Amino acid sequence: MKNFRVVLYVALIGLLSACSSPAAATQTPSLVPESPTQIPSLPPPTDTPVPVPTNTALPPTATLEPSPTADPLLFKDEFDGALGEGWAWTRENKTSWSLTNNPGWLEIIARPGNIGGGNLENILLRAIPDGNFEIETRINFKPVGDYQVAGILIYESAANNLQFGRAFCDSPTFCANDGFYADMLTNNNADGPNLATAAQNTEISYLRLRREGSKYTMYAGYDGETWQLIGEKSSDMKPMFIGLMAGQAFSAPQPAQFDYFVVNRVP
Repeated sequence: MKNFRVVLYVALIGLLSACSSPAAATQTPSLVPESPTQIPSLPPPTDTPVPVPTNTALPPTATLEPSPTADPLLFKDEFDGALGEGWAWTRENKTSWSLTNNPGWLEIIARPGNIGGGNLENILLRAIPDGNFEIETRINFKPVGDYQVAGILIYESAANNLQFGRAFCDSPTFCANDGFYADMLTNNNADGPNLATAAQNTEISYLRLRREGSKYTMYAGYDGETWQLIGEKSSDMKPMFIGLMAGQAFSAPQPAQFDYFVVNRVP
């Protein structure tokens, strides 16, 4: 009987232990990490309003103005009643030039004397422009005696200059009688040929001289539109003045009349 109670007591103790401390179950590895990585949530969509077109006019696009073309005209004198500003006479003889004998024309009487000799009267000069330029004049002059000349002048000094104009020379070897001539003086010596070119039998002619650096190019014509190349010359002189002249009339005075004097810029 005693043994039965012992067995019963042991069985009762075991039953209570089983109820209070159940046996741990076999753990199955989990596929979910203990601390799963948190996926950030996207911000909630916003209802941004779509702009509604308006009737407001767009500002006009600015119109680009073209750059103005440089005016080539540097100086013009039409000899109407008075000489233009900037002219100066060298060895002026007031009895040998006029703006009234033929209104609208400057008249210079070609008299004895020449530039190289330092004794030519009524040389009309003005300051030379900077850079390249072109001179043009219309002249009423028909020379009849040896060496009479009237025309354009590029002037550094009496010893260094270039004169281009209508002249007369009857030497059979280097002249063309009434014609166009370009005479350059370097240190008071004739420098190169005179480019003698016969002129038409008319009193009116046009003269044009272009300077580009040390190169001087001469043209002549009869209508102001068609130009004949007379020739070129080169010089290292440093001219200070441009202008008009008439002289070397050793046989008899001869009037030369100039309708205008124009200076244009050359690129």
